[in-house]
This record gives sequence, C-alpha cells and structure tokens, in this order.
Amino acid sequence: MLLGVYHFNNPGKDSYNTEVDDYGTTKRQKEIKEVVHLLEEFKPTKILVELSPTEQSKIDSLYNLYLTNQITLEDIQGGINEVYQIGFRLGKQLNGIDVIAVDYHGNWLAPYADFIADTLVFEDYLNHSSTYAQSMKEKNDLFLKNSIRENLIYLNEQEQILDNHNYYNNIAIKVKDTANIMFTYQESEQEINGLHYQMRSFDFDNIGVELVAEWYKRNLFIYRNILENSEENDRILLIIGSGHVFYLNQLLENNSKCKLIRPNEFMSRQD
Repeated sequence: MLLGVYHFNNPGKDSYNTEVDDYGTTKRQKEIKEVVHLLEEFKPTKILVELSPTEQSKIDSLYNLYLTNQITLEDIQGGINEVYQIGFRLGKQLNGIDVIAVDYHGNWLAPYADFIADTLVFEDYLNHSSTYAQSMKEKNDLFLKNSIRENLIYLNEQEQILDNHNYYNNIAIKVKDTANIMFTYQESEQEINGLHYQMRSFDFDNIGVELVAEWYKRNLFIYRNILENSEENDRILLIIGSGHVFYLNQLLENNSKCKLIRPNEFMSRQD
C-alpha cells in the first residue's frame, strides 16, 4: 500500500507546498489517531517511510525509545512529521514492527526549468505555474477545513495522482534552453581502473527531459529500496509524498511479485 501524503510539518522543500495548521492540537491529534486506526486494519508487517537510509540508525534509536515509553512524539525534534505521527504510532500499535527509511535524494532541477521558462517566456509553463499556484491556494484552504482523513482520501484519488503527474508528463518535459542562456553541455571521457567512464553535465538545452529523468531516477532508487526491504508475504505500508505515487504505482504494478492495495480501500471505510 502506497499512502500518498502531504507533509505535516510544513518543511517547504517542494516547488509547491501544502500549508497546514498545527497538527499538535487536540483536534488534529484525534484525527491522526483515526487515520492510524484505519491503516491498522491493513495489518502491515513493515512500514517504509520517506527518510534517507543514512538516517536509519537515528530512526531506530528514536523508535526504540518511543516503543519503550522513554520518549513521546513531542520529545522528538520535528516529531510532528508524518513519519512519526503515522509511522511510529502505527508501528507501536502493531507490536513494534519495523519502520524503515527508503528515500533517495536525487537532483531537483525544477529551479533551472523555472528560470529558463521565465526568461524565454514559455507560455504553457508559465500558465501552468500560475494555475497550479491558485489550485494550491484552494487546496490549502480545503486542507485547513477538512479532517486529515478527508485530506488523505482526496490526495490518493486517481484524479489527484494524475494531476500531480501532469507537471512532469505534459509541462516540464517540454522546456528547452533554445537561446543558450545556461551552461553549455559538456562531455569528457576518463579511464577508471582500466574502464572507460563518461562524465557529462546536465543538458540544459533539454532541461525538461533532464528534470523528468532525474525525478524518475529518484523514484527508481526508492523502488529498489522497497524491493530490498521486502520479503515474500510481507504487507508493506509506504508513507510517502503524494508526488511520488504515480511512478511508484507504475513500477509496482509492473512487478508480478507485488500486489498493490489502494489506501482509499481502507481510508474510506466506515466503522
């Protein structure tokens, strides 16, 4: 199960960020517990989260302290993040199942595409940016009004998954530096231990393709990390930013050893 989420702690690391209220309030904490209760019905055997594997020892230490009631989520710096609020809570309710980091930090090239599109006045790109900024404002208003459960159901609807993917599939990929305003593409051949090795810069003439390729590459690494942390008969819950869901769904659906469970099958259930 891939649960596409927005970030509960407003980290501001995406091109367009969902702004949320204080999820430490009594009201929001009750809503988080409702979501965790619904996800518990999936009976996951492992929980995978959007943190780098280099942070696994830190996660293990905090998780063990949390499981043994030596700390609360409020004691964790950044503990309002969904990794802790959903991942740690659910893991504890399921008798301490593993919480595993599977993210990969790739190259994010959108600022270059933004600059080129703005400088060369690519109308499709600029119109999309304006339209999307307005839709994000409306989404923020909606998320402030609705419950966390309602917000997650909304994000995991196929229409929203496709809308998120539209930026990569129809907008960003078209951006080219037709006026050579950025760096010149360069290649060089080197030899490492007797093997030829090609080094290259990003091709800013085709920055849109490079951007989409790097985003797809990041998701390929995440997919590989999912597989490396999966065993036969596992029931995996992956908690990850909703922008990743389209590609990861595609990769998992094409793997005959995986059965993909849609989160809204559980999130929409009525007690």
